[in-house]
Amino acid sequence: MIKECFFIVFFLTSVCFYSQDYSLPEDLGDDFVFFKSYDNKVHLLKNNIDYVFENKTWVKKTLDHHQTERDSLIIFFKKGFNNTNFNTINIDNKTYFILSGGGPVLEFDSNSIIRIDKSVEQRNQYGSALFLHENKIYTYGGYGFWTYKDYLTYFDIYSKQWQRHKFDQKNSFVPKGRWKPIFHKTKDTLYVLGGKASITEQTYVDFVINDAFIIDFVSNTMQPIKNQLNLSSLSLWNSNIGFEIEDKKAYANFDGSLEVYDFKKNTSTIYDNRIFKKKLKNTPVLSYLDFFVFIKTEQDENYLSFVPKEKVLTSTNKTSQIFIFEKNQIPYKTLFALMAAFLISFFFFFLFSYKDYLNKFVLHDYPWLYFSNNKIMINEDQIKIIQLLEKKGKFSSSELNRILSKKKTYAKSHLTFLRQSFVEKLNSDYNKLTGSKEDLIRSKKNPKDKRQIIYFTGKKLSKKESFFRFVFKKNHGFANIRT
Repeated sequence: MIKECFFIVFFLTSVCFYSQDYSLPEDLGDDFVFFKSYDNKVHLLKNNIDYVFENKTWVKKTLDHHQTERDSLIIFFKKGFNNTNFNTINIDNKTYFILSGGGPVLEFDSNSIIRIDKSVEQRNQYGSALFLHENKIYTYGGYGFWTYKDYLTYFDIYSKQWQRHKFDQKNSFVPKGRWKPIFHKTKDTLYVLGGKASITEQTYVDFVINDAFIIDFVSNTMQPIKNQLNLSSLSLWNSNIGFEIEDKKAYANFDGSLEVYDFKKNTSTIYDNRIFKKKLKNTPVLSYLDFFVFIKTEQDENYLSFVPKEKVLTSTNKTSQIFIFEKNQIPYKTLFALMAAFLISFFFFFLFSYKDYLNKFVLHDYPWLYFSNNKIMINEDQIKIIQLLEKKGKFSSSELNRILSKKKTYAKSHLTFLRQSFVEKLNSDYNKLTGSKEDLIRSKKNPKDKRQIIYFTGKKLSKKESFFRFVFKKNHGFANIRT
């Protein structure tokens, strides 16, 4: 009994040490900017109302601001005064709010928030890389007016306008335009890694760019990094601008993990404790003293959460090289040639096996459904149902209801209509893909509960494997070659 009590006390103490949560101001609402100011304080800014977190409580203050229509247009931005529409950056004793897409700039201090630019809302560089160089605000790339940008702009403090940065005339390299890249600004160098853009065949779908380059402010040039990248596509883009940790760049990933890039040491480290899994969408993570600070959503309530950095940075992690550098040439040339010939022979064998595998089943790999040499695009709800069919061969009307009504509550009759439309659409997509007239999904009443419907399939669905995973997967070896 004593041991059990000790364990409970130890567990509760560990939980308290691991995370400290505080309620947000009651009158805050859902539209605000969460940021760390120039004086290293945590703030929630709702237009001109500032809440600063001090001594474990929120101190509310009304900021002075110019009462002109032009200023109010941005301070009371109709599309939402939040972290989606505004990025923050600190210079000396000021904090600046830059409207996403470019243009308006707000200047914040402890007493006021005012608009300082003489530009207009540009809507031209959404998802760009925002950084400082010599106390000047720069932004690279982005998306706007149906094009991906490949240029660098800066805010001219004298003209109060955004200007395009001019590179050295000898600079001949211009990287592909992109948005949402991984980036890190060191003293005189901006590293840009990946990002997203479209390809000619799919102009409305983003694809991850598998490249890297630097902007060298000493030589005033853009230079490609020609070494091969050693990262997955998930590590080559992010929708937020991240934050710095001791000369490194960190990003909270969508799965709740933290990925830290150290370009000087050529490493990328993923801390996989999923501590940021409940982070409020489209809000940043702040590096504050010995803590990571973020807004956590739990049971439909938002909290300010402090997590000790030590607990995150000593958790389970995986470190990879960002770039692969050439190794010394292998001295045993003959042995290498024999091994290469052996591997090439088996490569062609598995290549034909892989082709048979692709033609045999209906395969999926978001956002595509595959059959033979054809593919069709599917949405997020469809992929969830296909995964259920792959795993169990069936799903219930209740499971489908939860997927279709995740953002809104519907009447029972409307849910029935939504289910019918959903199943008909998925069956139609399957028929177009395979050329078959048979339905992928059929239905029947649940024999154990007549109020429910069971949807099922007799077709084999599998997650599409890459060629190399197919070759090296478990139980796929010489025994299978003989069959």
